[in-house]
Amino acid sequence: MKKAITVSSGDEVFGFFIHDVKEVVRCPRIFPLPKAPEYVKGIATLRGDCLPIISLSRLLWNRDEEGEKVLIGQINGETIGFLVAEVNKVIEVSDEDLKRPSSALGKDIKKKYVSAVYSDNGKLITFLQMKKLVDTSTSKKQEEKAIRGSSKQKVSSGVQQDIDQGESVLIFEAGGDVYGIAVSEVREIVEYPERVVPAPSAPYYVLGLFSIRGKVIPLISIKRFLGSEAESARGRVIIIQRAGVEVGLEADSAREIRRVREEEVVPPPSSLNQQQEKILKGIIKLDGGKRLVHFLDPAPFIELEGMVSNEKGMEEEMKIQEQRKMFVWFSLASEAMALPIEVVKEAVNVDRIVPVPRAPEFVEGVMNLRGEVLPIISLANLLGSEVEQNEGKKVIVAHLNGTEVGLLVREIKGILRVSEADVSPLSEVAREAAQAFSGAIRRDDDLILVLDMEALLSGTDKEELQALTVDEGEDRGNEKKEDQSSGS
Repeated sequence: MKKAITVSSGDEVFGFFIHDVKEVVRCPRIFPLPKAPEYVKGIATLRGDCLPIISLSRLLWNRDEEGEKVLIGQINGETIGFLVAEVNKVIEVSDEDLKRPSSALGKDIKKKYVSAVYSDNGKLITFLQMKKLVDTSTSKKQEEKAIRGSSKQKVSSGVQQDIDQGESVLIFEAGGDVYGIAVSEVREIVEYPERVVPAPSAPYYVLGLFSIRGKVIPLISIKRFLGSEAESARGRVIIIQRAGVEVGLEADSAREIRRVREEEVVPPPSSLNQQQEKILKGIIKLDGGKRLVHFLDPAPFIELEGMVSNEKGMEEEMKIQEQRKMFVWFSLASEAMALPIEVVKEAVNVDRIVPVPRAPEFVEGVMNLRGEVLPIISLANLLGSEVEQNEGKKVIVAHLNGTEVGLLVREIKGILRVSEADVSPLSEVAREAAQAFSGAIRRDDDLILVLDMEALLSGTDKEELQALTVDEGEDRGNEKKEDQSSGS
C-alpha cells in the first residue's frame, strides 16, 4: 500500500504520493518576483530557507484561485512550494487500484504531469508527478548557468580596477548641511525610530537611545555636536560601525553615493573650532568645486565614554565584519531590491534625461554625468513593474559587461551590511522564472531581492545597448570635431 495526500485545486481533486511531500504548511507571506511567469506567485521564507511558491491552479488551468495551504516538495534537490486551495485527507492506495492515465482525462491537463488515476468511491483522483510540474534539469539551463558564471568572473576583475580609483562616499543632509562619510564605515540606513529614550547624563549631542533588531544604539545629532541648534528633519538614521561599536547619526535624507578620488578631497580650513577639527577629515569638492561636502571622521562619535569595545572584542568583531556582504538597497515602485556594492560605482540624482531616437524600449535615454554620456536603463520597463511617469528620482551607476549604465530607480533606501547567512540564493526554479535576480536578503520580516546585473539583459538587449553606447560616443566625437573646425 502507498500513502498519498489529496488536495483541491480548481474544483478538482489531485493526489501526491506522500514520499514526494516534505510537509504541508499554511500559506506564508509571498514576495512577488517581477517578470516571472504568472504561475510563480513569488518567493517566501520557511525556517530560514528561501523557496519559490507555485500556484497549482495557475499552472494547470491558467486561472487564479484563493489558496490557504502550501505543499512543500523537493525537485532535483531544491525545495519548492505548491499553493493549493485546500488539503483534503491522507489515503492509502494499492498498485492494483492505480490506473494508467487515458488519453482523455477530461480536465485539460497535460498528460506528462499525470502518473496515475485512482477511483475513490466513484470520484476520480488524478495523481500528479511533482517532478514533472516544474522541470529544472535541461542541459540548456545548465549551459546558461555556466555562461553566467564565466561572465561574472570577467566583470569582477574590471570592477576591482575601478574600485581602486577612488573611495565610495555616502552623501547625506543633516540640519540643512551636506556631509559625506565613507561607505565602508556605514552599516545601514534606517527610518527614524518611533521611540528614542533619553540617556541620563549623556552629552548634549546624544539625542537618546533606540533599539533595532535587539541592539540598543545611541542616536547622535551632528549639528548639536558642532554647537548648532539647527533641527534635523528626522527622516533617516545612518548607522555607523567600527570595532564592534554602533552609533546612529541623525539625518534629513541620504542623497547619493559617489566615488571620490583623492584629489577631490582638500584639507579642512584652518579656522575650524575644536569640535569641527575632531570630526572633519576634509572638504570634498564635487562637480568641479560647485558642490562642497563636509567629509566626516566617525571616530569621535563612537569614542564615547563606556562605548568602546575591549581589544579582544574588537578583533572578533573585525573577523565578523570581514564575512559580511554590502549592498545598495533601493526601491522600485513598491518593491525593495538591492545590488552588491561591488558592481555599484555611485548613486546620483536624476539630471536631464535626453531621449534617443530608435533606442531600445528599455532605454529611457542618456544623461550627462560630469562630461560623460551615460545610458539610462528603465528598470521598471525591464522588470514589468508599474511605475508612474517621472517617479524615478535616482540613478544608480553600475557596471554592466564592461560598460557603465545608469539604472533609474524610485529611491535609494540606503546601505545594507548583512551576514552571508542572511542572503539566500534563489533556487533554480525561481531563477528560471525571474532570471534578473540571484538571491534574496532576509531582513526582519521582509525579503529584498538581489539584482543580478549579468542576467538583467538578454543577449539581444546587450547588443542593442552596446550599439547605442558606441553610436553616442561617435556622435560626441563628431560634435567636438565640428566645434574645433568652426572655432578655427
